[in-house]
Amino acid sequence: MPAAQPMNRTLHDRLASCPHPVILLEGTRRLPVAEHAGLAGLATRLHREYPGAIFRSGNAEGTDTVFASAIAAAGAGRLELVLPHPGMGRARRPTGAACHSLDAVPAEEIEELAAITRRTGRDAGRLADFYLRGPEARRSANGSKASYLLRDTLKVVGSVALGLRPATLGIFRVDPANPGGGGTGHTVRVCQLLGVPHLDAAREV
Repeated sequence: MPAAQPMNRTLHDRLASCPHPVILLEGTRRLPVAEHAGLAGLATRLHREYPGAIFRSGNAEGTDTVFASAIAAAGAGRLELVLPHPGMGRARRPTGAACHSLDAVPAEEIEELAAITRRTGRDAGRLADFYLRGPEARRSANGSKASYLLRDTLKVVGSVALGLRPATLGIFRVDPANPGGGGTGHTVRVCQLLGVPHLDAAREV
């Protein structure tokens, strides 16, 4: 997977000129405690520098929680959490954050998410197709994996029905031991597929 690049002046100017950019902030669950303060500071700085920005995350433990907590402390009204199902991570949700679930996405948009997910890899495509089999399939172990994968695609693509605009930029703290793995790796691949710029959070601290 190509390495994310540090934010350059052109990208900064693009964000500054966009009235309401959507910035993805997320990453590995295995985030060392030593990195918490730096990533929280990055989130706080972005919140201050881009007052019209919306910040979107997946509400997972680790990097997502660190980023979301910092954004919420600066102003939770600009935080969007995109969930695979309504009950995911209730205890981690900052008060005032907007929560959106894959379960609420209409069938025609699910089909679109599945089509994009298929283009990121064979295994991802198989899981997306499994999800499309219906409610019974979604209650299985593979169905649960598929819901998280499609949720990650949703974070980038957005949803007309849910009022989620497409992502403008992704800032990710990938697992250095497995940079292409997990939900973060899939989200990065969706960004690459759709031409959404993405950065390595570790280089921005």
